Amino acid sequence: MKITISKEELTQGVQTIQSALSSRTTLPILLNFLLETEDRRVKVVSTDLEMGVKHYLKADIESDGAITIPAKKFSDILHSLPDAEEVELSVDAGGKISLKCGRSRFGMVGAPKSEYPVLPDFNKASAFELPASQIGEMVRRTIFASSSDETRHVLNGVFWSAKAGTLEMVATDGRRLAACAKAIPAKDKDFSVIVPTKVLSEFLRLLSVLDIKDGDAEKMLVAVTDNQITFQLKGTTLLSRLVGGAFPNYEQVIPTKREVVFIAPTKDLLAVTKRAALCAVDRGGSVKYALGKGVLHVSSSSQNNEFAEDLAVEYLGADFAVAFNPEFVVDALKHVDAEKTSVAMTSAVNPALFEPAGGGDYRFVVMPMRL
Repeated sequence: MKITISKEELTQGVQTIQSALSSRTTLPILLNFLLETEDRRVKVVSTDLEMGVKHYLKADIESDGAITIPAKKFSDILHSLPDAEEVELSVDAGGKISLKCGRSRFGMVGAPKSEYPVLPDFNKASAFELPASQIGEMVRRTIFASSSDETRHVLNGVFWSAKAGTLEMVATDGRRLAACAKAIPAKDKDFSVIVPTKVLSEFLRLLSVLDIKDGDAEKMLVAVTDNQITFQLKGTTLLSRLVGGAFPNYEQVIPTKREVVFIAPTKDLLAVTKRAALCAVDRGGSVKYALGKGVLHVSSSSQNNEFAEDLAVEYLGADFAVAFNPEFVVDALKHVDAEKTSVAMTSAVNPALFEPAGGGDYRFVVMPMRL
């Protein structure tokens, strides 16, 4: 194999697939990535057997071939090369890789493609189109509420449910919940799956690399099977195993009664909660919300610090007090893009509902802490 490619193109390609490289593995080959010529393009592939990434690069191909390359060492070499230079990469019959860039020469030993796991091909026939920016927005509004506790594996992902032209995403760690639902063009799709946070985080990173912002018209292809989900966006394919098991019945924890409701300016409520968090106990501390007519008194304290501030809100009910983990409230409010937020509760111990005042297609639930 012999190719010539710009350093920038090759570096971006290696960075795109790096997230699927295995850091903890008993299979040394998973520390490598596959580089292969295919249809006059260069394909780079990585996998940790749970998730895989496939990306195509533009290059001048003198001769075809394939090799797996130690990823960390290759990445270190790429970073050391001068910018705005062409890289000439060749592989001999014995698997030795030669890299030339300017006056620099590197040599390293790869492993044959035959030793590398085979990623399934993307089946476009079963795929459907979704707006990439819309899916990105939904993932951002939910993924933060998922659990990192590996003993509760069904919570280590975001639940996707498609039915009658609506896609809903839900994530929870048992103490908070985030849900978002939007209409999608694929009205005939009907599925319920749990998508791992790892591949969704990589999808968000890919949107950032491709500079796809909210509202952009870029389309992506999605394919869902019984045990796998695949995304294809521009020249990159992400595929991942799904999380097995049954997602909890989340609808029963979303409050339907609204006995205590106040409406506050979103930015002000977020800011005062952040200030209160500074004086709460570092871990497990709470921020107290005390409601009176037209005012929310926000306070917190720890052994050496205390905080108090009044915020004008829309509230005409009886006096009421509740306490929250400030981190959970801040995480929710950061994802509210409405000018005002409605907070609804039934008691100081039952779940509280945070949502855009006037309604919206997303909502957040936070369990209170005991006063």
